[in-house]
Amino acid sequence: MKKSDSKSNKETLKEEVKRLRKENAKLKSQKAAKEAKLKEARKELKKKDVKTVTVTEEQMKLLSNIFPDIDTLF
Repeated sequence: MKKSDSKSNKETLKEEVKRLRKENAKLKSQKAAKEAKLKEARKELKKKDVKTVTVTEEQMKLLSNIFPDIDTLF
């Protein structure tokens, strides 16, 4: 009886290892896809990177005289 138990136990373990390897391969491919998507998103973000312009109070007053609705933008 012990021999049959150990044999079935080995087969069960082999099946478990096979299943885990398959799952590992699936997760690796998902990780690679996510990393590629992240890399592409970072490229797009760099393209859209806009410099911030600071406006002094004096410039703001001049702009608000020229464009009365400019206060709503800031």
